Amino acid sequence: MNYNASIKQYLNEEIVAKTTSLDPHKIIEEVLKDLKKNMETLAYSLDNEPVISSIKSQSFSKSLTAIYILQSSLNFDEGKEIAENLYRIYEFCKDGIMKGFTKQDSKLIYDSIPPINEILDGWKQIK
Repeated sequence: MNYNASIKQYLNEEIVAKTTSLDPHKIIEEVLKDLKKNMETLAYSLDNEPVISSIKSQSFSKSLTAIYILQSSLNFDEGKEIAENLYRIYEFCKDGIMKGFTKQDSKLIYDSIPPINEILDGWKQIK
């Protein structure tokens, strides 16, 4: 699956409305925001939803797809060290999401949110 196909699959109408006329920098910001929101929703729903829940499934799927989009957008040619560090952080978060979902352990997901917050805060300051 390539970057464009992933982003089309991932973006719902609300996100599409926000990003259609935006530059790539703003699109990544929106993906980071949506990732954070879906991780929070997933962690919360693990603690408060029935075992089988469409909210959990959707948040899980959207979180993983957002991470794929973020990893696919990294430029290893121009910013190799930064790209490698971001890739590792996204892998850490993906691991937390997958293990948290599988083990039904919200703490693993909550522990993965602060790095996304830091990246999002830093990303907002770049422009």
